[in-house]
Amino acid sequence: MSEKLKNILVKAIVSVTISALVAGLTVLPVSAQGTILPKAGGDCESLITDFNNSMATTGKPGSGSMDQTLGCAVVTGRVSLSMVPFFIRYLSNYVLGIISLVALLFVVLGGFFYTAGGLIEHKDKGKKYITNALIGMVVAFLAWSIVNVILAAVTG
Repeated sequence: MSEKLKNILVKAIVSVTISALVAGLTVLPVSAQGTILPKAGGDCESLITDFNNSMATTGKPGSGSMDQTLGCAVVTGRVSLSMVPFFIRYLSNYVLGIISLVALLFVVLGGFFYTAGGLIEHKDKGKKYITNALIGMVVAFLAWSIVNVILAAVTG
């Protein structure tokens, strides 16, 4: 394959990958509107009452599903202060998932640059993408861990 054809192919693949990444990052928040909060289900009043009674007596959430309880609290508007740590944990798990997905995409893009180009600057660019994605993932995981340790200390 000629050098010119290789360059065109690399540019095409990179532009499609970047376009897909940008499209994914703009569509993801819109599609997440129905999934960022848990779905409400079952008997919301009894779930919320069980949660509030259990938190008042034992300091721990009730036996019901935490996802359903949080969803019911949002739908009915009966969000209490004792639910805030559970919302924070739910949101931190969600954000860590998004960050993991983005880091994976940058590792793949870096691997593409590292192997496809053949030029020294492409290999350096690929190494930089992979290194930065892994560093970002480690920082995100450490932040998630710190949040969960603090929430465990607060909620007991």
